[in-house]
Amino acid sequence: MTPMYHWLSRRIESHVKICVLTLMIERLAERSCSKPWHQIRRDLDTLQVTKFFNLNQRVHIRNEISNPTRNLLKNRDIKPPKRVIHIDKTT
Repeated sequence: MTPMYHWLSRRIESHVKICVLTLMIERLAERSCSKPWHQIRRDLDTLQVTKFFNLNQRVHIRNEISNPTRNLLKNRDIKPPKRVIHIDKTT
């Protein structure tokens, strides 16, 4: 991360509010999953989308979900993303 330089008071206030909200979300996730945030994030980082394209179309496809990520989503009653996220026809 790089330092953030804000000169206007409304931007400083907004930045602080976003940081506090982020910490609250992390803490809620930790309490809900009974795991530390770095472990939750490591599990969720394995969930990725790849873009494939040719002359006719572009396709966004989700990778295979790892077992720790699958268990994390299942324990929180969160449906995993669809395998094919988006198909777009190109001209």
